[in-house]
Amino acid sequence: MTPIILIVDDEEHLPNLIKDFLDDEAEFEIQRASSGEEGLEMMESIKPDLCMVDMRLPGMNGNEFILSSLKKNPACKYIIHTGSIDYSIPIQLREHGITQESVLFKPVTNLNIYLEKINELLTR
Repeated sequence: MTPIILIVDDEEHLPNLIKDFLDDEAEFEIQRASSGEEGLEMMESIKPDLCMVDMRLPGMNGNEFILSSLKKNPACKYIIHTGSIDYSIPIQLREHGITQESVLFKPVTNLNIYLEKINELLTR
């Protein structure tokens, strides 16, 4: 079964770059949401195996999206990608098993890091 990845990010360039890279490198179904609210709506219909979430989103932030999405799909794994160099996982997310190892700081210059992290999380 092909893993489904949902990228939740309001930027255009980086999510499209990641999607194009992953499409070339592995068998994933990639979906994209430009806000946490849109991502939550998609959670019910596509049931992603993994979400890549930006922390700075319009409206609901990335932490709020993750906490809400865990109620809809508790088995989902998460990669957090953020430009905030001082971001650390809040206790509410740690209680759900999300660790600092799931955080990638922008800019990620080697896109293979995304692929490695995705494979690592999906095989746990």
